[in-house]
Amino acid sequence: MSAMKTLDEELLSGLAPGTWAAISSDQESVIATGQTMEEALEAAQHSGEQEPFIIRVPLEESALIL
Repeated sequence: MSAMKTLDEELLSGLAPGTWAAISSDQESVIATGQTMEEALEAAQHSGEQEPFIIRVPLEESALIL
């Protein structure tokens, strides 16, 4: 079982609030974004990332809980 890693909130900086982001399985980069969760997932899988983490970019500055 792998250790849980805290997402670096810097990954989400500059992304439009309310959009969806697909994060690489190593949690080091944003692979894709989309207006919907499905768009972000499809784009990530199209780029070769089969099991990305999907997260919604917060609408306002707040604590990010995964």
